[in-house]
Amino acid sequence: MTYGKKIKQHEIVIPTDPLPVWYFVFHDHNSEKYIAPHWHRGIELSYVENGRIEINKKHYSSQSGTILVVNTQEIHSIHDFRNTDSLALSIIFPYDYIANLYPDIAHQVIKINDPTMFSNKQKLAYLHLQGLLSQFIKVYFLKIPTKHLEQQRLIDEILCLLLANFTEDKKDQEQVSERKVYIINRLQYITQYVNNHYQEELNLAFLAEKCNISKEYLARFFKKEMELTVETYINNVRAEHAYGELKKSKKNLTQIAISCGFSSIRTMNRAFKKLYGKSASEMKKKLTK
Repeated sequence: MTYGKKIKQHEIVIPTDPLPVWYFVFHDHNSEKYIAPHWHRGIELSYVENGRIEINKKHYSSQSGTILVVNTQEIHSIHDFRNTDSLALSIIFPYDYIANLYPDIAHQVIKINDPTMFSNKQKLAYLHLQGLLSQFIKVYFLKIPTKHLEQQRLIDEILCLLLANFTEDKKDQEQVSERKVYIINRLQYITQYVNNHYQEELNLAFLAEKCNISKEYLARFFKKEMELTVETYINNVRAEHAYGELKKSKKNLTQIAISCGFSSIRTMNRAFKKLYGKSASEMKKKLTK
């Protein structure tokens, strides 16, 4: 397998109409939210009003009030840990949207994930950002004619404040090396393939053959770069889709399991237990109450 031009260079981020960005507000405390490892050219910002979300397990853990940014082309996952007052926001700014307004982003990165390194000016900007993000969440719940105008205004202010105060020129070691491009492209190919074919029979040996590498090498490579096994990743993607089916479909558990690529309810329950802390059967009962 040759990586590069033969595969998509990024996942397509579809903006939340009519805004120029994609966003999602985590707020339904009756459901768990997991977004499988993914990647995109866009820059993703996450803000937690209440509760906690985890981005890239063992890398970022976001407590209430925290702002985190995942820079362009970084593979990451999101897990929202629910409680009765959990409230969080994720925004993806499409790369081209930023670059058209701020061309310097091509050789800069956003550094905001370690507040202990902030200058006094950045500390004030961080507080201002928290206020704008909190306001965006409040506007999300409003039913007013000017809602989208208010959201657009806040998006512009958030992006401007972020770029004006938290960008740094990329250091030599942060420039993308040929080795890093190769790793990114291989991971992108595998994760994209699983997300597109999760309903089909997938396993380590099959994906290794698709990549023209040994299954032993793929197992080591994937675990090192993604911090989870290929099997776990496949099951997480299937569980994410199955959870969506549980919420909106009238199918029974067997039908959902088969339609999402699981061999049985038992394997689906096991995947749910590892990912959400509850089996699919338990979650179905909770949703039908």
